[in-house]
Amino acid sequence: MIIIITGTPGSGKSTIVDLLSKKLGFEKLHVSSFLIQNKAFSEYDELRQSYVIDEEKAFQLIDSFIKDKNVVIETIYPSLISHADKVIVLRKDPRVLYTELKRRGWGELKIAENVMAEILGVISGEAKEYFGNICEINVTNKKPEEVVEQILSNNCDNVDWLNIEEIQDLLISLDKVISSYEDSISDE
Repeated sequence: MIIIITGTPGSGKSTIVDLLSKKLGFEKLHVSSFLIQNKAFSEYDELRQSYVIDEEKAFQLIDSFIKDKNVVIETIYPSLISHADKVIVLRKDPRVLYTELKRRGWGELKIAENVMAEILGVISGEAKEYFGNICEINVTNKKPEEVVEQILSNNCDNVDWLNIEEIQDLLISLDKVISSYEDSISDE
């Protein structure tokens, strides 16, 4: 059985994967560290403070690792996984997520892009596109153990941040941050 736990950075994926894999007795795969360890990237993007994944190599490495195993996979790249029995998308209130990523010391652009992705449901949309049936779970203010129980009971949430006016305002301010970076790059 393959279970994917995905969501934006800061949503609690690693913690949930560790707890869920232990509870089920499954192996676990933290995709980002696995890909970096196996040099499945083409370059490091200084501006975004992240590696650019070599998708073909990554897909092959992951597929080889999960073959004939029971695995809980933590990833922000659901499209790199060839198949899954269950896909869980962890969602976190963008206002809380913003604070979490800022606490981590992330750069302004990286925070803006990731929080905007959460608001717009980018990872959720990608997971739906590749796997069809997904389960979104709003992890905001929940203990990790509660989230694991929610996963095991197939108790999904319907998450739509865009119906909250304060989050709409946040989206506009994030767009300005991203636009200012894009403008500065085009001026060079």
